[in-house]
Formats: sequence, structure tokens, C-alpha cells
Amino acid sequence: MNSLKIKPVDVDEDELNLEELDPFIFPSCMVGIGSVASGKSTLLYNLIRILKPVFGDNVIIFSPTFTNDPIMNKLMDDDLILQYYESFSNEMLQKVLGVISEDDDPKSKYLIIFDDILGMKNISNNIMGKDSKFLQQFVSTYRHGAGIAREGQISCMFFIQHYKSLLTTLRVNTSYMMFLGKHSQKNRKQYAEELSYLTDGDEDKFHEVWNECKSGKYDFIMMDMRKQRIYKNLDTLMYSQEDSMKAEENNLNKE
Repeated sequence: MNSLKIKPVDVDEDELNLEELDPFIFPSCMVGIGSVASGKSTLLYNLIRILKPVFGDNVIIFSPTFTNDPIMNKLMDDDLILQYYESFSNEMLQKVLGVISEDDDPKSKYLIIFDDILGMKNISNNIMGKDSKFLQQFVSTYRHGAGIAREGQISCMFFIQHYKSLLTTLRVNTSYMMFLGKHSQKNRKQYAEELSYLTDGDEDKFHEVWNECKSGKYDFIMMDMRKQRIYKNLDTLMYSQEDSMKAEENNLNKE
């Protein structure tokens, strides 16, 4: 008789093409949320710099304001990116994926960044149109090479101004979410309602951790959906669901 116990599936992890650069695991989908002048461009530049050991200069950016942003221009000056586009369409993304698929280096990885494209007319005004549908399909399949490239070869990053702009598909496929700048009490209430699973469903704890993470003017909060952890900036672990469970188990054992 077959056992009804659910067991881990033994797979060859090499086939998943995973790579870790603490605190990140790739392939992944990152989302940065912050209004104008919240430090998004500065964070974007630094993330690309930090992630260079993983992606090299295999970074492609879609950004309607690229040439108007001196920080973005510095990415080109410092040879940190491969290409940029100031508009977005299915055809452009398909072209990029096609070029990536022709790279026969088994170790190469690519990062595709979408900066404020969710505000572009062909996405925001036609949410169920072809461009939006293709983008959502890409978000759902990027881990597997979007049906074109190799497994684990592609990661993606989105920078947006408003949480409400997140496509549903993007919300459920986000690996890491970062909140920059100031956010209204109304918005923070929504974040707590939707994201407090990271603090064991405790919304008060979520607000407490949020305040601790964003105590400084330029501090931001990063939520790791994979490992259910919350960081202040990238280097200070503020809350871990695993650590919280261990502490609770220890308290029970003491009783």
C-alpha cells in the first residue's frame, strides 16, 4: 500500500540553475515600490552593481525616462548594462528573449528590468490588451526561460510608483518586494492586510517591523517572500518567520 505521507521530491538542483547571492536566490522576480524622489534610481543602480557577480553586464532595461535620468545614464557610462529601451512592446521583449536564447554559455544569466513601464499607455490603459497579456505570461514563466531561454537563465525586476499598479500575476510571482520613501497610512493598512503573512498574520507586528525598518530617511524595507523574512535595507534581518517559530517552540518546551 502506498504511503499517504507527502515526501520531498528528489531532483537534480543543477537542472534548476539556481544561484545564491545572500540574501537573494536566482532566478527571482524583484519589485521596488516608491514615488518620485524616493531613491528608486539610486537603489536600482546599486542593485545592478551588487548583482554583477551573478549577471555581469547581462542587464537589459526598459525605461521611458532612461535618457533623462543621470543615474541611469551612469549605468551605461560604467558598463553595467547591456542595453536599454525607452519604450515597451511584445515585439521588443520577444526580441530580447530571442537574443538571450542564442547565448550558449550554460553559466550565463540575464536580468531584465522594467522601470515604470506599468504606467505606459499600452499597459495601463489596456490592462487586458496584448502587451499586458504577454507581459503577464512572461512573469509567469520567466523562471523556466519564458519558453525560449534555459531554465533559470532569466530574472526580472520591476520598479513602480504605486502598489495598486501591480498586475495580479506579478503580485503572486514576486520573490522580493521593496518599499522606498514614504507611504500613506491608508496604503500601509493595505500592505499589512495583504502581506502580514510574513509576520505570522500579525498586522500589528507588521506595522512594528515596518517602522523599525524605515526609521531613517533613506531606509527601505525588503520582504523576502521565498524565505518569509523582512530586512531593513539589504543587510539587516529584522524578522524571520522561521526564527519566530523556533522561539515559540523553545518557549513551549520550557513550559
